[in-house]
Amino acid sequence: MIELYLGMSAGGWAVDGRTQAWAAHDDAALALAHWARAIAQGHATRWRRAKVMLWLSGGLARPFTCGPVDGLTSWAEAQAFAAAAAPDATGFDGPCRVLFEDWPDAAPTLVTAIEQSLADAVDMLPRTVRIDWLGVRPRWAAALGDVLRRRPEARIFALAEDDALTLLGGPAGAAGASSPVGHFDQAVTYWPAPTTEQATALWHRTMLSQDVLADDAFFARLGSVDEAPADAGSPAANTRAAWPSIAGGIAGDGA
Repeated sequence: MIELYLGMSAGGWAVDGRTQAWAAHDDAALALAHWARAIAQGHATRWRRAKVMLWLSGGLARPFTCGPVDGLTSWAEAQAFAAAAAPDATGFDGPCRVLFEDWPDAAPTLVTAIEQSLADAVDMLPRTVRIDWLGVRPRWAAALGDVLRRRPEARIFALAEDDALTLLGGPAGAAGASSPVGHFDQAVTYWPAPTTEQATALWHRTMLSQDVLADDAFFARLGSVDEAPADAGSPAANTRAAWPSIAGGIAGDGA
């Protein structure tokens, strides 16, 4: 499988987990176009387009909570409501595209915001480069999905990346959520990525405020973010993986 990872200041691509290229950048949209052309050149033919999974960092795809909102009658209304709230909720400067994890009328639900300019660039690339997106997802959402498949009672989750720390909290096993990710009703993105001391303080403060034990709190990291907190409820320090897959184990899961 071909994967492309895009962060605020670095990114690259891999084939079957083997890094093909990785570099720093100043403009995420320009970097995306560069990596897409490189993938198409090496893996697309006249008759076959390259199939690519695009992962966005927590700095580019930021979660926030929306709702409950009474009186919504369509997804278009819900998206318009969340898109209006997204810049203030996430810290993005301009308009955003939003993706819901669940319907927001009965309880708060998790929403992911991406700057509209970047979302438009993602949409346009398959029209100009011989690639197709297999999917476009935040990397934290995939990591969280892995955690919830093993421990659906998880109440706090964090993923540290080079550009941001994504932190989610919520009640265990909330009834009625159609998406397992949707039961988290608190979400925040810290960018630039906090230092070790800052991340440790945030982690302990969140566990105390949510009254959560270490077994129900999971801190993972992608590659190297300074140094991850190395105590109860947080992963041991390690070095960057060859491709930015989840590293260091997941606290509270015996890893």
